[in-house]
Amino acid sequence: MEGARRGTIGALAALVFVCMFNLTFIVPSIKELIIDRFDATTTEASLFVTVEMVAYIIFAMIWGSISDRHGERHRFIVAGLVGSAALYYLMTLAPDLVTMLSLRFVQGAMTVMSWSLIMTVALDTADRGSYGASMGVIGTGLALGLGIGAPVGGFVGDIDPLLPLHIAAMLFAIAAVAAWLFVRDAPVLSRTESIARAIALALGERRVLPPYLFGFFERFSAGFLVLLFPLFMADAFGSSPQERGMFLGAFLLPFALLQYPFGRLSDLKGRNVMLVGGGISYAALFGMLGLFPWGIVLVAMIVCGVFAAMLLPASMALLGSVAGEEEKGTYMGGFNAMGSLGFAIGPFLAAVLADSFGYEAAFISGGLVIAAMVLVSGYLLLYRRDGPKAS
Repeated sequence: MEGARRGTIGALAALVFVCMFNLTFIVPSIKELIIDRFDATTTEASLFVTVEMVAYIIFAMIWGSISDRHGERHRFIVAGLVGSAALYYLMTLAPDLVTMLSLRFVQGAMTVMSWSLIMTVALDTADRGSYGASMGVIGTGLALGLGIGAPVGGFVGDIDPLLPLHIAAMLFAIAAVAAWLFVRDAPVLSRTESIARAIALALGERRVLPPYLFGFFERFSAGFLVLLFPLFMADAFGSSPQERGMFLGAFLLPFALLQYPFGRLSDLKGRNVMLVGGGISYAALFGMLGLFPWGIVLVAMIVCGVFAAMLLPASMALLGSVAGEEEKGTYMGGFNAMGSLGFAIGPFLAAVLADSFGYEAAFISGGLVIAAMVLVSGYLLLYRRDGPKAS
């Protein structure tokens, strides 16, 4: 990447970091924010996370298609960040649970408009030969935000349960100003089709299935792991919260730090081997996490993080290579909608499997789901209608 593009991609990654940081920043305070504040049940409290994911799934592709139709992203990004700031503040004033969840849903719609289109601008800006490296930088911002948000949020929530909401509002407001000043649209051709037709065409495009499936299972596995792994460590080894956090960090650190190197490697060596080889290795190790003794689990989590880091930048780069100049917003929106769907399904399936069959069977089942999706995606990548294809 040349200097100007590198700086632009870095700024976009910082904005993605803010969005993902706020996603997990308030999670440790859900008990105080929802259960204690509104006398809610645990199930009702879980809706606070669910409704945001539902908004992501519904609106990611719509906002992307709207931005394609208008041939610009900048004003939508700023509007999404401003809207997110306002809605996080309004949540501090919510008088009841229904109002709180309604505000959360609208906030999810605003937030996904900003971060999904920020990722699209990165694709617009990147040179076609450096999609992997550029998406690796974006992936680093995404992974670091998700990983750092929760522990910092837990510390802040101990001071005041409403403080994370106030800080999230402030961070989004600062990000809106930064986006207004520093983010510029790359030249984007406006599209003539209607939004509904553009979405229908994108969903029917066979070439988009592999990156969409990779986006789904990569975030499916993250949601699966975030819920199930701490419970497994507590039950199997009597691990303390600090130890559980350390083990999750062993996964998240290489996952975040290796995004750029693997993205750049995919530019040089091709996406398919990294996606299929890394995906199968990840699935196999993921499935065995419930079978290892304590010391080996730590090593396995580190290696899992390494394999997982191969997938996100390469899959986003693959998406950029199949999306036309007039439809990147729609395609990236679909990619993020599939990822959000995976993140919503993963924890639920993990809980059901663990309750029904135990932790070991749950991890094995999760690994099999990942492996099946990798194999389907690999087949679609390597044996397209025009014959075998490798890249």
